[in-house]
Amino acid sequence: MSHFFCRVKTLSYFSFACMCISLAGGAYAKAPQDTGHSKTSESKGASKAANDKDMVLSKNSEATLYLLAGWGKTEGPYIWYTVSTHLNKDQLAPNGKTFNLFSASGALDCKENTSFYYRTSYMFFDPKAGALNEVSFEKNKSNPMLIDSGSIESDVKNIVCK
Repeated sequence: MSHFFCRVKTLSYFSFACMCISLAGGAYAKAPQDTGHSKTSESKGASKAANDKDMVLSKNSEATLYLLAGWGKTEGPYIWYTVSTHLNKDQLAPNGKTFNLFSASGALDCKENTSFYYRTSYMFFDPKAGALNEVSFEKNKSNPMLIDSGSIESDVKNIVCK
């Protein structure tokens, strides 16, 4: 299971976020290499100048995990980024509202091999209406965590720290 939020000490609903992200994180290990959705050497070697498009980190029949465009803003040693999971089946947010998109914003320190998260968001996209609404969010900065190899944070580091 990815360590995406497992070490974040916030409200109990983060256990649900862990479950959502582990679905997407597990997809990375199961994605066929020839689908075009798995990481390629091109995406691993992406430079900060190529951060104008969302990048698929993993995909399966239940979820798609993205590194969202716009990453690369720096503040001190940190590079800021957002990962997002699109779920193919509606879920319930901590407040009981339906959501099908989940995102987490954080930062990583390439030199120190650490990361932290500061905001999570549950959203619902209605394709019929073309509307996107945030149904729940939490702002709470986690403590810096070591980046484990094979984790989502490690995949992000391989892209943004080049």
